[in-house]
Amino acid sequence: MSKYIGPILIGFVAAFVVSFGLAFTFARLGSSNVGISIYCGLFIGAFTAYILANLAGNRKVVTADSARQAAAVAMTPVAGKALVYVYREGFVGKAAGMNVAIDGKPVAQLTSPRFTVVTVQPGAHTVSAAFGGLAGPQNKTAEAALTAEAGGVHAFRITLSMGMLQNSIQLSPMPDLAAVKAALGRMKMTTPDVAEV
Repeated sequence: MSKYIGPILIGFVAAFVVSFGLAFTFARLGSSNVGISIYCGLFIGAFTAYILANLAGNRKVVTADSARQAAAVAMTPVAGKALVYVYREGFVGKAAGMNVAIDGKPVAQLTSPRFTVVTVQPGAHTVSAAFGGLAGPQNKTAEAALTAEAGGVHAFRITLSMGMLQNSIQLSPMPDLAAVKAALGRMKMTTPDVAEV
């Protein structure tokens, strides 16, 4: 709950500033539209608090340097292990951090457009993506099953589609690694929290 105090306070300040500013402007014009000033201020304040609360789940991430990114885009797995790439594209909700996990272990947080990569042991794994902050309850967590093979390279693309009541996170396997490599070349890489799962 404490992470929402800042957005709420900023929303109150925005509501006050807009209401006072409009009331002052209307008074200078000889009009007494106090109601409009209050409603506009409340709308702006609520909207500001809502947007900032959606971003409250964001955390600081480390952007990989160019050498690490180039090595990642080369898609060369460690002998006897596999690579899992997760990348995010799309405009909807692009500033809200998407938490990526493999087998329930946090891997990275991605805004759009960004990618990350981790090494996994051969075998069955589950990749998941979910928002933090107030955006979390508004979006269903997405999950995808993966059977990793030694020397394998696997890629998943995250997109978000708008819904009437709830948005949907799409976590899609991408078998065309040449297309994935081209997409990753246009993005920044987020250094994963763990190098191997």
